[in-house]
Amino acid sequence: MKKLCSLVAIVCLVNISFAQLTVTTNPSSATICAGNSVSITASATPVGYTTSAITNNPYDPTLYATTILVDQLGTYTGGTPYTEPLSFGTLDDGRWDNITIPFTFRFYGNTFNAVNVSTNGWIGLGSTNSTATGYGVVLPNAAAPNNVIHAITCDLTFAGASNAAVLQYFTVGSSPNRKFVFDYSNLKFLSSSGTANVQVILYETTNIIEIHTTSCTNTGASGLFKAQGIENSTGSLASVSTGRNNTQSWSGMPNAYRFTPDNINFTWSPATGLNTTTGATVVATPASTTTYTVSALNPSNGNTGNTTVTVTIDPASNTMAAVAGGAQICQNISVSPGGTSYRDGNCNIIATITPAGGSPVTNSIFTCVKVDTGANKRGTSTLYLARKYDIEPLLNPYPATSTANITLYYKQSEFNNYNTKATDSGFKLLPTGPADAAGIGNLLLRQFHGTGTNPTNYTGPSQDFTTATSGFTVTWNATRSWWEVVVPVTSFSGFYISSAPASVLPISMEYFKGVQQNNKHLLNWKANCTSASVTFEIQRSTDGHQFTTIKSITASQLRCSQPFDYTDETPENGINYYRIKMVDVDGKSTYSNTISLTLKTRGIDLLNISPNPVTRENAVLKMNAFEKAQVNIIITDFTGRVLQNQTVQVIPGANQVTLNTYTMAPGTYHVTVFSPGESPKHCAC
Repeated sequence: MKKLCSLVAIVCLVNISFAQLTVTTNPSSATICAGNSVSITASATPVGYTTSAITNNPYDPTLYATTILVDQLGTYTGGTPYTEPLSFGTLDDGRWDNITIPFTFRFYGNTFNAVNVSTNGWIGLGSTNSTATGYGVVLPNAAAPNNVIHAITCDLTFAGASNAAVLQYFTVGSSPNRKFVFDYSNLKFLSSSGTANVQVILYETTNIIEIHTTSCTNTGASGLFKAQGIENSTGSLASVSTGRNNTQSWSGMPNAYRFTPDNINFTWSPATGLNTTTGATVVATPASTTTYTVSALNPSNGNTGNTTVTVTIDPASNTMAAVAGGAQICQNISVSPGGTSYRDGNCNIIATITPAGGSPVTNSIFTCVKVDTGANKRGTSTLYLARKYDIEPLLNPYPATSTANITLYYKQSEFNNYNTKATDSGFKLLPTGPADAAGIGNLLLRQFHGTGTNPTNYTGPSQDFTTATSGFTVTWNATRSWWEVVVPVTSFSGFYISSAPASVLPISMEYFKGVQQNNKHLLNWKANCTSASVTFEIQRSTDGHQFTTIKSITASQLRCSQPFDYTDETPENGINYYRIKMVDVDGKSTYSNTISLTLKTRGIDLLNISPNPVTRENAVLKMNAFEKAQVNIIITDFTGRVLQNQTVQVIPGANQVTLNTYTMAPGTYHVTVFSPGESPKHCAC
């Protein structure tokens, strides 16, 4: 007999030692783009609660902004009775569903963001339950309702003209220490004149539940059995207030009970890509596909458990967005303080923007890439790489002082294509491979400020970056087989790759700029000359493409080293683009940078729509306005049928308007902009 008892004792000990927690994660697995993050929350069951008596101290609803579900006599609604429509049943046996909790609440090891409330005195965790009654049973009970806080579960009613019952909820405090409060005032029992006043409080972060019972006057009523406590999702576990497990007589009021959950400790491994290795919730940003193990421990009883969750990096993350001759690819999302990789809908990389410098960029950034069929001069004397970027914060006007480090991506094949044309065009070669230090030194990144679509029509000046520029780097990524060019910038716009000239030009422009004054455009420049003489042809354009010479100045080598000025007395209405063609004594020519000045009169000019064509996304219409005005934008199909009509306010300067094209069927549409006192402006998308 003793041996048998010993054996039984050992078996009991073994069962206790190996008791397990069931651990789950939300999500159970995830696929993300490289550089992106996913939040993972672990849960463990079963979880027990410690019940303790505390001082009754409910919150006063009159001190908070409450949401009323029922106020039969208008006590809180200015004397006008009010009832929020029920999701199910009647005011005798009914339920309100999908009431949002202002924070994530953990109940018996599972997380919830909503509750459902019965007219019979209980609150269900989750969006709904299968019953509105549930009274008259001893807890725990497998029958519905489950996942329930039993505030005062009984046969209650909110019906009747003389019923003074009030049910309302409100939030107290601020994150991460908020309390979500349900207040029951003057609850009426169906077959009794008695009433009750009960309040339920849910605590953020700690997940503690409190039930405060201020009064209950039906203790002598026959047959009115009441329950107070909490019950899990299967009706297999419950914690109840002392003497209130479906009992008729309650005593000791006012009083209150606190239900404190077991504190489950979670640990995560490996640490690679995680913001923390402890706690129920982690943020994973793995560089490659990673399987994480989360282990749970209940220190109150030693129960343990674990599970795994795999975060897969989408293979397309290692592919560059845009193809030669294809459409412009864009993404518009807010940049995070730690940096954001902008990608297309298939995870292909566009560019990476990391706020840095004296005025780190914030908010949404419109980040686009387009690849021409090959390297070309794009209307200038400079040869440019096929891949080009346009990056603009979506603020109007965007801050010219915003700073960041931008990573741009290029293929070796694109460098090779450039090199096939470089020698004939008078430019040095870009790197022919990762070890080509000379080619890396030749690389020049030209940034064009303002708005525009190619190097000839950006509204602001240009700026050059080379490996001699502080913070500018050109690196071969052997893992991804692409080039990464990192450039520190102030403000944003267009980015184009070129290279250093193959030989020193006899004429070079030190600066070329201009200002508007009294409706005239004052231009000034300074050149460096080794030629015996030079001719400066001042050229003007209204579209940034077709230029006309408006003045020609010939100077000796000595005069060429001094500054020049020229005033355009009669600029065109709207945007005027200027450049200078420099011709040396041998007839060889080169061009300055292009600047733009706007004659501030009336009307608007359309710049472009991007992306174009648009496919299942919203397009952005860019325009220059010369005055503050209200304009109408109409989208029509080829039959002239109006599909959209929106009115926007524009301000002088660059404007960007988002067009709701996401829901439109693929096709070509006309965009017409009407501004006061001006003929309509058209474009197609």
